[in-house]
Amino acid sequence: MSRDRIDITPDTKVAELLKNYPELEGIILQFSPAFAALKNPVLRNTVAKATSLQQAAKVGNVNVVDMVNTLRKEAGMPELGDDFCPDGEEMSVPFSQEIPETPVTFTLDVRPIIAAGDHPKDLVITEAEKLSPGECMELISPFPPAPLINLLQKRGFKVTMLAPEKGMVRTFVKR
Repeated sequence: MSRDRIDITPDTKVAELLKNYPELEGIILQFSPAFAALKNPVLRNTVAKATSLQQAAKVGNVNVVDMVNTLRKEAGMPELGDDFCPDGEEMSVPFSQEIPETPVTFTLDVRPIIAAGDHPKDLVITEAEKLSPGECMELISPFPPAPLINLLQKRGFKVTMLAPEKGMVRTFVKR
């Protein structure tokens, strides 16, 4: 192991982790089926660059400290400790159990785009920007789109997401 490798913390970006520690990919994939998306080269080169381990843990419904400590152990680093409290940006939308009351005016299923190896970010933003006040778009994806949710919220959209079900996540974006 090279001594100039990065430290592994909840704020570490997934792509940076895999660049410095490619041998940890198998460990990450074992944590959650949601992490299988890392096998898609487009997502790995786009979403993984913007997604921290903390955000990934939230997407995979994994305890971030357990995940980081496992990765640190495999990389030969000491554990963070039980009292560690990550300061990084979390995905700011908890999973909901209910579909929003606002009727859906448009549904965008990005699963075929992702399966084709493309990234749907620009399309999702373009379609969201077309929404009139009070309108709601349903976004269907194979995993929770954590960085995209944060981007939409920064643009003033309200976002609700249902828990993943059968390889599908339904996210509702309201202007």
